[in-house]
Amino acid sequence: MVPVSVFIMDVTDSSSADYGEELSNNLSQLERYIGDWYGKSGSVQVKHRSGDELIMLSEGYSSAFITAFYISSLWKYEKNPPYFGLSYGSLDKKVAEIDIEKWIHPFVKQARNANDHLKKQKDRESFHFQLNDVEPSLHTLINSMLMLQHVLRIEQTDVQRLVCSLYLIYGKQNAVAELLGRSAPTVYSHFKKGHCEQILRSFRNIVSFLDACQAKEFPEMGNNHTKTLEERIRTNIKSQVQDIFSF
Repeated sequence: MVPVSVFIMDVTDSSSADYGEELSNNLSQLERYIGDWYGKSGSVQVKHRSGDELIMLSEGYSSAFITAFYISSLWKYEKNPPYFGLSYGSLDKKVAEIDIEKWIHPFVKQARNANDHLKKQKDRESFHFQLNDVEPSLHTLINSMLMLQHVLRIEQTDVQRLVCSLYLIYGKQNAVAELLGRSAPTVYSHFKKGHCEQILRSFRNIVSFLDACQAKEFPEMGNNHTKTLEERIRTNIKSQVQDIFSF
């Protein structure tokens, strides 16, 4: 058995966007980015399909959420934010053996149902898990934490959102200040006022919970995969950070 996670991503109001072709091209580019983030390990399948939809299957309980969180942090179309239905569990075959476009599995249905849950919301949140084999109280706890995280994120100003995203990638106040050409105290002020610490801590806590669930089911595997994945994502983003964020 292999621990895996899935997300189905849609884009809010994509059909009404004046830059629909640009948005579609961006999603295709995002598909390539994700492939670069995971390298040639065969531990991910990702496909841009149906205009504004992205589906991803990856090895590791936390991988889909980590990837989704970074995508959300890099996203530049503020009027058309992405939203992600997520699920995870164990699979009886390797990720590399799956044809993601034709794959029919309960994990896909769970991720689809989670995505549909978000689609029906008036004030749409960014992430939602559906986990059929998980204790309902834990399911509720994860989604409640994500709901609170969303509230903090949508209240951020543009500069606070940028500081939060760059801090996710660089992890150091001075590095973010140097990139933005601002003083470290100014960056710290935006970091505090934008509740970046709470947002990033909630991300880390959810990743830790998912890793702990995996470690319980697959004790022989450890959690090095999570650390390696994040290091690869950050390294890739750093190599083109000016183009991605346009500051």
